[in-house]
Amino acid sequence: MQTNAHDALFKAAFSQVEHAAGELRQALPPELSSRINFADLRLCPGSFVDEALKERHSDLLFSASMGEARVLLYLLFEHQSTVEPLMAFRLLRYMVRIWEHHLAEHPGSKRLPAIVPVVLHHSERGWASGTSFEELLDLDEGARIAVGEHVPRFRFVLDDLSQEADEALKARRMSAFSRLVLWCLRHAREPEELLARLGKWLDLMNDVRRAPNGAEALRTIWRYILATNERDEADEVLQRLLAAAGESWKEEIVSAADQLVERGRQEGLREGLQQGRRHMLLRQLGARFGALPDAAVARVNAADIAELDRWSERVLTAPTLADVLSEP
Repeated sequence: MQTNAHDALFKAAFSQVEHAAGELRQALPPELSSRINFADLRLCPGSFVDEALKERHSDLLFSASMGEARVLLYLLFEHQSTVEPLMAFRLLRYMVRIWEHHLAEHPGSKRLPAIVPVVLHHSERGWASGTSFEELLDLDEGARIAVGEHVPRFRFVLDDLSQEADEALKARRMSAFSRLVLWCLRHAREPEELLARLGKWLDLMNDVRRAPNGAEALRTIWRYILATNERDEADEVLQRLLAAAGESWKEEIVSAADQLVERGRQEGLREGLQQGRRHMLLRQLGARFGALPDAAVARVNAADIAELDRWSERVLTAPTLADVLSEP
């Protein structure tokens, strides 16, 4: 639940270009940021993260003009407690997927758009690894210099929330909602701090409340705080949140809590239906192919709706188990 809450908050804020522009301006080096026309920043469709890593990474892709060309800005949010030492390699894979997607949409193109990778990070101790691809190569310094022009070379932009004080976050030149979101993510692993420090952020919440769509933006914040405190009794967390925020916020907080409960019911129902479909597919596979290997059972149990649909269509006609579970 907490990982889903991090992802939902990240995308609720930064899939809106006015909020994403503030984060990107903050993170990018000034000499680069000054060349980008953020007035025409656009969100691009798609996610390029490995399926197995979606519990740890969330991503958004944007394009903006830079001179006469358009540049792609790839924002990756890493919501895990440890540092990923191979982050530059993972980013290279995602960047290649973005370029492949671009070429599929622009057949015959002879040039590629520039991609600037930006990592938004928060962990217990902060980033403690390299930010350039070259640093991953198993070479001494002299050898690295010698092969320099013959291997991939890039450095990703790092915005490490772990090292940012609350006062610095609050002073960023970004929308009030964006600053609140970063503050929430900064203390995501210490939910007690979200409640303890809430009083110092109520002025910013009032700014959000007065902005267009401010009430819904605040409900997003309240839902996140409630969700990240899920290890405690829900009623107790709600009462503590109401006490920390004050009476004037009661209606909005209670509304957010009700939405969270209803969403939990809906997700539980969807998961129950999905689990039922997995069970049915396993029975059909067993009836056709006999005892199933553990790897096949694990694949079905981890499958999403699209995969279950595809395999259910094949189960009656595919000649082998491998054919049923093959990729599209």
